[in-house]
Amino acid sequence: MIRVGRTMNAGAALVLLIFMAASASAGWVQLYEHNFEQDVEGEGYTMVYQNVNTPTLELQNYMHGSGTMDAATLISSNESKIKYYPQDLNTQVYLPAEYAYSQNISFLEQNEMVYAPVAMAYGTGYYEKNPIVYNSKLKEKTWGKNYQGEVRTSMHHQIEYAAAFKKDVGVDLQCKEPVPTTTSKYSSSHENGVGLARMRIEEEVTEGTVHIGELVAGSEDYAWKDPKIEIEEDYVGTFKITKNMEYCATKYAKKVRPDWLSCCVGGYGEMEDYDRVWGEEEIFDCTCRDVAWGDSWPDKSKAQY
Repeated sequence: MIRVGRTMNAGAALVLLIFMAASASAGWVQLYEHNFEQDVEGEGYTMVYQNVNTPTLELQNYMHGSGTMDAATLISSNESKIKYYPQDLNTQVYLPAEYAYSQNISFLEQNEMVYAPVAMAYGTGYYEKNPIVYNSKLKEKTWGKNYQGEVRTSMHHQIEYAAAFKKDVGVDLQCKEPVPTTTSKYSSSHENGVGLARMRIEEEVTEGTVHIGELVAGSEDYAWKDPKIEIEEDYVGTFKITKNMEYCATKYAKKVRPDWLSCCVGGYGEMEDYDRVWGEEEIFDCTCRDVAWGDSWPDKSKAQY
């Protein structure tokens, strides 16, 4: 277990910098960056709720309890985008610009708590002589979700009704869209995307319950009814637990394939209706050929060059 407090910051910050660099490569423009850092030590009652969202990622962290606490937390999130121009393989003409996006959420927390009832007197009236007693067993929950189609993963960790715990947890969530970039008629370069959900846990729990779960959606038709991966674990008592969960999927960039009929910018599919002299049916049943050649091609059973 890494010591909590200020000794955490150097190593944790390095992890965050590495993750943020994933979307800071050449060509990517950062839309926003958010960083949260805290160090808390004391005795009393505590309630913490933290929720971070991007379009396809979500992090939740919740904790409450009475007693002593020594905790350090680092949260980072960012979103970037890149502008690219697909290119028609036949005409070498650039198509209208498109955007790809990259999102990251990183969470690190080290927390030591020991449960104890805590009485506190308020003001100078009734509650000065009748202190309020906070008597809450310890609970902490961390939940990471990646909603993007190739990943669709949920990782969940929860401690409840504990007399004490020492916990070191890290969550990494990443969504990077692929960037197809056609460069020539005979070859194309591209940048594949990636989807990641990762949770690392190292903890000691005294007289409590622990729940750990991982769920990865299956096919589109039965995404949650027939999941690809489903893990449910419950522990009641006093335990030492070390666990690493990770699901990563590569999102391959699709090549810009040549249009079946290249005409104007973007091909037949982007022509105005009044410019489409022939439709797909007339082209493929050779009606347009017969009209074009007319009487100059009397024997249409033979090839015309």
